[in-house]
Amino acid sequence: MKAIIIYTLSLFLVVHTSAQGKYAGTKKTMIGKVYTEAKDLAALKGWTFIEGNLANSLDDPERIVCDVFKKGTTFLVFFSIMEDTASGKYKVADVVEITGVTKGWVVHGSFCRQNEQENQYIIAWGKDDTEQYMKIIRKAWKFNPDKRRFEAIPVKGVDCENIGC
Repeated sequence: MKAIIIYTLSLFLVVHTSAQGKYAGTKKTMIGKVYTEAKDLAALKGWTFIEGNLANSLDDPERIVCDVFKKGTTFLVFFSIMEDTASGKYKVADVVEITGVTKGWVVHGSFCRQNEQENQYIIAWGKDDTEQYMKIIRKAWKFNPDKRRFEAIPVKGVDCENIGC
């Protein structure tokens, strides 16, 4: 009986931790890295910063941020968590690497909604346009702050605000 409990617990830990990085592609090694400025992460050398935002409230005991970087036709989106706001240090929780983003398409790591309900944890790859909301979505993910990982979500009902339109 004891062996079964240990086996079950071990299996749970393997499944739980293996879910992080599921969409990280070549950047899986970024998970767990600690930093004060995202641009200073060694894995981002040669990448261009696109956008970043605070995903939760300043009143929350920890800070959760989303950053988007681009290199060629690849976008990198990652959520990081500052568990101790006095430290000023973030830890990369999970990463999504999106390859083959051709001209006319963009990745948004903020200002997305699902069924017209704003959700700062949703990121989307969609067709760039000049409308108020980008509605043609190819793929979407949602960061789960409790599990500290990305989960793919259906694109139906997902849109992102086009800031500046």
